Amino acid sequence: MKKSRQSIKGQTLLNQVIISAVFTLLFSSAAAAQLTPEQQAAKDRGIALYKQSDWYDSQPLLKTAAEAGDRQAQYYLGEAIRLSKRYITMEAKKWYETAAEQGDLYSMLRLSSKDDLCRYMGTCTGKSGEQWRKQAIKIARERAGKGDTQAMIVLFTANQGLGWLEKAAEAGDGFGQQLLASAYKGGGGWFLIPGNREKAIEKWFKASAESGFPPGMYLYANFLYDHGGSKADVGYWLKKTAEAGHIDAMGSYALNVAHMPDSYGYPLDLVKAYGLAYLISKLSGGGAAPKEGRETLSELTRHMTPDQISQGVEFAAEWESSHPPLSYFEPVYGY
Repeated sequence: MKKSRQSIKGQTLLNQVIISAVFTLLFSSAAAAQLTPEQQAAKDRGIALYKQSDWYDSQPLLKTAAEAGDRQAQYYLGEAIRLSKRYITMEAKKWYETAAEQGDLYSMLRLSSKDDLCRYMGTCTGKSGEQWRKQAIKIARERAGKGDTQAMIVLFTANQGLGWLEKAAEAGDGFGQQLLASAYKGGGGWFLIPGNREKAIEKWFKASAESGFPPGMYLYANFLYDHGGSKADVGYWLKKTAEAGHIDAMGSYALNVAHMPDSYGYPLDLVKAYGLAYLISKLSGGGAAPKEGRETLSELTRHMTPDQISQGVEFAAEWESSHPPLSYFEPVYGY
């Protein structure tokens, strides 16, 4: 049947309105996730504090960006709440769900966790954990098929096989390379020829270190130390890791720069050692590092003049302004 010109005109106008509404919705959503400089600064600082295990002070900063629609901030806010409360609360679940609805795979995995109080209480609403898990795996497979190495690592994390981690490592992902080396070290994978496991572990720790991934650098330095590597090589990677902001590496580097002991031939520099220990001592998150930093400061003070101590504090300020924030570099989907 032929439609009248008026009917066609009316439908065309309706289509234009619908298309216009869709584009408005898309652009408004994009705008909501576009952070202002202040929101971005809050997000960056919040993530930095989170990675220093400061799960309390990070929350208001992360919330600023999370409420603006940033899915990474939403995930980390959920994590900060979960870790500070020691379980997935309803508020943490809300932020995981918000991030998951935007495609965040790690949030989907968290939502499939059994460590969720509302599941025990029977007050959960929305998708079940199994539904979130299936969705995470489905989307991760699609992304991995397009070369997304993070999706490959998610599939490994979701117990979909070591092969996914091997693919991520082969594709040059520093985190994937470090995880693969650690998996092999823990007994994963099959090696028929004696000695090939150790060779693979060294290969992937080295690859991760050379990619610039700080935990890979640190673990490669430890591997070299444990396997008779040269002092020069161990010292090189320890220094590189400290310069990248790795808290544990920086603590060890500070002690060696102070010759407490002198294991790697670094020049004695009490001012530098004091500055690095001072930065660690100021951390307000968890872990033993802040206490160890204060102990190092106490020991160094016995061998330094007041002027040298002042120089150490100045060195700390200069270092902080020219290096990445200190971090424990826990995995994104950590404990």
